[in-house]
Amino acid sequence: MPTASSSRRTLSRQRAEPSFDSIEVDEPTQHNVEDVEEDEDEEPRPRRPIVKKAKKKEKMRQTAQERNVDEDVQEDDDPLENFGDQPLDRGQAQKLAGMASDWQTIKRKNLTPYYTVIRDVSTAFAEFADEEQSTEFLEEMETLVRQLLDTETELQAHEQTLIEINQKIARNEAITDIIDRYDKGVDRNLDAYRQRTTRQKYAKSDEYAHFKQAIFEVQNPGVPMPPLTDFIPREDGDESDDDEDVVVGGVTQDYKCPLTLMPIVDPLTSEPCGHSFSAAAIREFLGPHRIAKKKCPASGCNKYICLNDLK
Repeated sequence: MPTASSSRRTLSRQRAEPSFDSIEVDEPTQHNVEDVEEDEDEEPRPRRPIVKKAKKKEKMRQTAQERNVDEDVQEDDDPLENFGDQPLDRGQAQKLAGMASDWQTIKRKNLTPYYTVIRDVSTAFAEFADEEQSTEFLEEMETLVRQLLDTETELQAHEQTLIEINQKIARNEAITDIIDRYDKGVDRNLDAYRQRTTRQKYAKSDEYAHFKQAIFEVQNPGVPMPPLTDFIPREDGDESDDDEDVVVGGVTQDYKCPLTLMPIVDPLTSEPCGHSFSAAAIREFLGPHRIAKKKCPASGCNKYICLNDLK
């Protein structure tokens, strides 16, 4: 029947086309192909191990370690340090002799002129000033002369040390520790001087004798000056005052050879210091070289003499 047929079609259409009003719309459980492809593109890529960065850091670390090792090796293998000090040759010994003469020049130019100035000023003051003023002033001048002599001895300590090293090189002795030898040699010479008594330091000094002589002649005209030891109190270590020296107006002459301690035979006198020796003894002491200087063997003398200085 028409009516029934129409109703069935309507029902079939309703079933085939369900109403969205009566059906709850859910999110689709599956994506279409395009959505899946887009999602796959948007998904984060799987994290890979940072192998390259780790390797790079490791390589940099190894390079830094190798660089530090190389620097340590370079420091340890310093060629100059391993080379060591070399012995001085004769050419360098000549330079030492020149340096020794430089100390002598310093003394001659910077110290010697002041002795004359001090002596002239002191004699003028002793002649024209009253006794009280002159006594105090002359004591200060005498102290100044002694200080100059001390400084002169210090310069001679440097000079003598260089001469000694030069002589050792001339005897083919290997000298590698030049600085250490020089420092110790200077200290040794200065210590020996400091251990002397006041008499031993100044009583045989020509400059000190000239200073005292000039003042004494002004204060005591026409009177011979006694020996310098009379002006310097005796200390422990000084020889007895009643020695065998012959004293003439403040100048001391010893007729015993300082080397043999016997009466002088065939005397030779040193021009720089005035000391006399037995000819055979002083020649043996100085050696065969006529210009090779050695310290005068007379007690308390700081002069250096050679065969050419003997007359």
